Amino acid sequence: FFFFFFKQKTAYEIYQCDWSSDVCSSDLIPADNQVTPDKIKLGKMLYWDRRTSKTGATSCGFCHHPAYYGAEPMRKSVGINGEIHKRNAQTVLNAAFLERQFWAGEAPDLEQQALGAIRSHVAARSWPKEVAERLNRLPEYEELSTKVWGEPLTEENIGKSIATFMRTLITPNYPLARWLNGDDNALTEQQKRGMASFSDNLCTACHSGPNFSNSSYQKIIVPGGEGDFGLYKRTKKEDDKYRFKVPSLLNVAETPPYTHKGMVNDLPSMVRLMAKEMLDKDLKDDVVEDIVAFLHSLTGEMPQHFLVMPVLPTGGGEGDFGPDLLPSGKN
Repeated sequence: FFFFFFKQKTAYEIYQCDWSSDVCSSDLIPADNQVTPDKIKLGKMLYWDRRTSKTGATSCGFCHHPAYYGAEPMRKSVGINGEIHKRNAQTVLNAAFLERQFWAGEAPDLEQQALGAIRSHVAARSWPKEVAERLNRLPEYEELSTKVWGEPLTEENIGKSIATFMRTLITPNYPLARWLNGDDNALTEQQKRGMASFSDNLCTACHSGPNFSNSSYQKIIVPGGEGDFGLYKRTKKEDDKYRFKVPSLLNVAETPPYTHKGMVNDLPSMVRLMAKEMLDKDLKDDVVEDIVAFLHSLTGEMPQHFLVMPVLPTGGGEGDFGPDLLPSGKN
């Protein structure tokens, strides 16, 4: 079983980048959106700025916070007016390695994912063009965007800037990666048993490759998920009903609750659910414990620049300060 793991490169061997310079040798970086330090800076500002949402209530970081490994500890996120998202917020960490974004692959890349989140009826309810106009009234944004893009903020370069920042949110040096690179002490004996059970029970059929996801879409219906048809909404193929993207397992121990509906509270329960739903197996308790221990070996190092929030420019024109609220807190 070790061969399965040894024959693969880790994601970070494929994705060799120096974010402090303009050097990044990876096919994962689009030719028309190369990484630069100033572009990362601009994307980070936009990621955290609540003015990307219509009411100033949310930002990308609102639902994808470093305190929760780029996700959040809620079953579903809360939108700008208290509406509830229909799905659980996936972590943004290592999203650069995914073939498509969102649970049903609605966005083909991080650029469209960022714009999709801004447009979301629940998350932000903003038009990126309006966001660009609002933020361009702040000299700091207009000047930095002109430095990076040769023009003030536009819908297109907002998406590209946020995507560039998100591509830097990777978590290398997790215990399994260190073990694969020759550190015999990086894994415990229980984690090695769990790795064997993970392979023997065919978890690798879906959770394979450097990102521990083969990017396929698998059928799963969880409590509360009956009305969410997943991939079907995009393809209109009957067989795609209730199919959702196989998530990455990197940092999975740090991002409960699980499933696209956030209906599974802990990792042991999730391992049991997947074994039953996907493999029709009832795993013994000791096997579950070993697999959970192995999954903890996929927790990597948090990118330090993600832990430091930027100081954002203040000010703006009429209408740039969010809604005027009555004493009751209601419009």
